[in-house]
Amino acid sequence: MKTVGIAAAILAMAASLALAQSQSQQPQPPDPTAEAPTTKAPPPKTSTNPRAQDQQGDTYLGEIILVNGTYFLQSGASQYMLEDQAKGKQFAGQTVQIKGSLDSRNTLHIQSIGTHQ
Repeated sequence: MKTVGIAAAILAMAASLALAQSQSQQPQPPDPTAEAPTTKAPPPKTSTNPRAQDQQGDTYLGEIILVNGTYFLQSGASQYMLEDQAKGKQFAGQTVQIKGSLDSRNTLHIQSIGTHQ
C-alpha cells in the first residue's frame, strides 16, 4: 500500500515538471531558410515610363533545366521558358541569376545571365 502512495507521488511530480517545462518554452519563429529560395528577386523600383521598365528588367534566380528539348529557368515552383535557347544550353544544370523581362507567354527574355552561388 505504501508503494502505491510513493508511485502516485512520483507520477504527480513528473506530471507537474512536464507541465512546467512546456509552459516555460517560448514558441519558435519559423526558420526562413527552411523553404526553397525565393522564386524572384525583390521587385524593381517602379517607373512611370514603361520603356524604362523594359530596359531595367527584373531579376530571376533559379536553375537552368532541360525539359523535352527546351531550356527553362526553374525558380521555386515556377518555370520560365528561355527565349535564348543557346544561353540555356551554355548554363544547363547551373544556378543562375538572370536579368530580363517576362512576356505574356511566360517566356523569359534575357538581358544578362550569370552563375550564382
